[in-house]
Amino acid sequence: MATKQNGKQPAHRPSRRQHIIAAAVRVFGRNGFAETSVQDIADEAQVVPTAVYYHFAGKEELLELSMRRVFDQLNAVVEAARPESEPGDAESLVRVIDAVWDWVEKNPDEARLYQVQVASANGNLKALRDEFEQRHIQRAYDYLPDGATRNPRAAKSRHASQALAVRTLISTTILVTALRAEGGPLSELPSRSVQEAVRALALRIVAADRGSAAAPA
Repeated sequence: MATKQNGKQPAHRPSRRQHIIAAAVRVFGRNGFAETSVQDIADEAQVVPTAVYYHFAGKEELLELSMRRVFDQLNAVVEAARPESEPGDAESLVRVIDAVWDWVEKNPDEARLYQVQVASANGNLKALRDEFEQRHIQRAYDYLPDGATRNPRAAKSRHASQALAVRTLISTTILVTALRAEGGPLSELPSRSVQEAVRALALRIVAADRGSAAAPA
């Protein structure tokens, strides 16, 4: 029978893998990658460092798996709120915003990790981020009208307008949580009020884009 070492859990238990990844999410979210050591993650998981190395090559792999965990969770949340088989409309947009908002509220460590790491991603992590962003950019276009035009200049302008709109839609719900962090400019406001403001902003973005599509070329 495996025994604890210095009061910590043994290395070889298979269930330890997900437990260690969850601990890594918390530590990377608090400290960032550069300031995190394998010892920090082991301490958070209450295991010995050999348990970490038994399951993972090092903190680089742990960061990648931690971010994959975040992206997988967000993908599942969005898909549950609006399956890809359903058309995008104002009602489904609000459902997605509310679902992601609830996820952020219930998973502050994962949300913080996303904020800390996604902008500086490189290598395998950048590939994961790009795949995640591209998926949701394509989904976000469903909320906007086609606005087809034969005028090449107008078509380029239209594409730029839509690209800006969808990226704003994607970033608003998650990045606003940084403004709500302790000491942030939105930290004193009730959560529900900020959520309603995010909804209103998203619907205005879509409405403004629809107005742009309707304007004569």
